Amino acid sequence: MGSDPDILSSIRSSGIGAAIWTRPLDPGFLTWIDGLPTERLPDFRAVVPVHLVEAAVIAACEAAGTPQGNARDMLTGDIGALALIFSAILSVREVRVRLEVIRETMCPKFHVDAVQARLLCTYRGSGTEYVPEAPGGETRQIRQTARGSAALFRGRLWPDAEPTGLLHRSPEVTPDGRARFLLVIDPVE
Repeated sequence: MGSDPDILSSIRSSGIGAAIWTRPLDPGFLTWIDGLPTERLPDFRAVVPVHLVEAAVIAACEAAGTPQGNARDMLTGDIGALALIFSAILSVREVRVRLEVIRETMCPKFHVDAVQARLLCTYRGSGTEYVPEAPGGETRQIRQTARGSAALFRGRLWPDAEPTGLLHRSPEVTPDGRARFLLVIDPVE
């Protein structure tokens, strides 16, 4: 875990189950995204060449009626930048991008994804929860990524098949019922 984007590259090191880039989001951006009606948030899934991710997200924002302006430019630029970082670390040219408006708990059980690696970033709502894998069902302390952090988790298909030792899940829906807005990036090989 660290405040520099280079921390994400540490996912390649032995014994690392996740790398988390902790980064604060601009307060104006947070106010903007929290104030958007959920129907104006882009809900998007596509396989995209990494150099076209930002353009694809801009098109998804247009389709959703996401208001133009600096905050939207921050969102689309950030997603494009995260896709570039992800693709450089995993040496892939295409990525599967998913922007989801989540109104209910999606993955309530701790798990390891059936991918090589997955990048998760929560722009609105609670961050992803994670916990060290425990032998015999032993309870461990649950941790949570901060909103805006970019978390890169190893999956079951990691090349050397080294166990990750780290499980993650979606957080519970907040009592106020506010939708979560999540970015997911997976490699396409």
